[in-house]
Amino acid sequence: MERERWPILTPVTPDYLPPIRRFFDRQYAAHERYWWRGPNRYSTDPAAHTAFNAAWLSAAVRRGPGRALDLGAGEGADAIRLARLGYQVDAIDASAVACEKAERFARTVAVDIAVRCEPIETASLTGTYDVVLMNGCLHYVRDKKIMLTRAAAASAVDAVHAVALFSTATPVPDEHAAIPVFPDEEGGTVEQFYRGWRTLLHTRERGRAEHSHPGFAPHAHSHIKLVAARQPERTGTR
Repeated sequence: MERERWPILTPVTPDYLPPIRRFFDRQYAAHERYWWRGPNRYSTDPAAHTAFNAAWLSAAVRRGPGRALDLGAGEGADAIRLARLGYQVDAIDASAVACEKAERFARTVAVDIAVRCEPIETASLTGTYDVVLMNGCLHYVRDKKIMLTRAAAASAVDAVHAVALFSTATPVPDEHAAIPVFPDEEGGTVEQFYRGWRTLLHTRERGRAEHSHPGFAPHAHSHIKLVAARQPERTGTR
C-alpha cells in the first residue's frame, strides 16, 4: 500500500482574515459559551448528537484512538470529545479568545488538547492525522481546494474527514455577511474533492432555521455536511 502523493502547496495569509478574527474574538468574549451550550456538549455518545456529529463520532470510535486535527476548533467542544475518546488532538483557530477558552474548557474536563492560535490557511500541517474535522470553518476560506488538499496531505491513507459549511442554496444572512464569507455550491469544490472517498454521511440542508448563535436574530442557513473515509489506493496486481 502506498500513500497518495499530494502537491506541495505554499500557504498564503489571506487578506480577508482580520475582520473574521475580530468578529469571532468579539463573539467569543461576549458569551461564556458561543457554541454547544447544551448539557451534551462533551458527550461521546453518538445518540446524544445531530446526525452529522453522530456520524463522525461513530467513525472516530471505529477508527481510533489515534491523531486528530480540528481546523477552526472554536471553543474546543469537538476537540474535547476526540480527546475523551483517547485521541491526540491538534486544535487550530485564528481567534485568540477561542483558543484561550478551548484550553480552559479542556482543563475543566481533565483532557489535553494541543491548541494553536493561527489561521487554518497557513497553519503547519505536518502530522499524519486519522481524523480531520472542518466543522463550520470552510465558508470562511476562499480557496477551499488548497485547504482541502493540505488537510488531505497530512492525513493517513484511511483517514476520516468531516466537513460542514454554508452552501449557496440560501443567501447568506446579513449577520454573517457582515464579514467575508464564501459558501460553496452544492456539487461544488468540497463535494467534488471527496469523490472517490467512501461516504459515511452526505446531506444538503436548505433554509434550515438557525437559533444557536447568541445575540443574533432568527435566520436561516443552508449547509453541506459530509463525512467521508479515504479509500487507500491498491498497488500491484494479483
